[in-house]
Amino acid sequence: QESIRVPLIIRDPRMMYEQRGTTNDAMTLNIDLAPTILGFAGVPMPDKMMGRDISPLYLSPESPSSSNWRKEFFYEHPIISQKSYIPSSEALVRKDYKYMYWPDYGYEQLFDLVNDPGEMEDIINSTDPHVANTKKEMKTRFDWLKSLVKSDGKVT
Repeated sequence: QESIRVPLIIRDPRMMYEQRGTTNDAMTLNIDLAPTILGFAGVPMPDKMMGRDISPLYLSPESPSSSNWRKEFFYEHPIISQKSYIPSSEALVRKDYKYMYWPDYGYEQLFDLVNDPGEMEDIINSTDPHVANTKKEMKTRFDWLKSLVKSDGKVT
């Protein structure tokens, strides 16, 4: 998670004084920055633009956990240079679990991010019924999300 979790500091004059300096662990992504800036400027977001305006997370008195905010995200990371250097990876990430797929190797992994935040123990082959059900549900969701956004791009 460390490579994709980047701190973000927001200074918005609309923010209530009491909220300044607070933290929020809602799942926001880099694709949310442009919609947020457009929203602040009062410019409508183009229909094809991905991401969401994150300002409701810090302007609304309602807590993010009770709002209709992102609970998961799909990501894909292309090969950098060659697969032996940094192979391509794809994942469905939630606050509690991460399902990963390594397309160059046909290899999948599942991590319990609550009990194993360092992702040291792959539980993909666990016989625990809860884990097996989580794996099945996440794999189905992963496949559906992947079908929506698939890139064969290569970073050189």
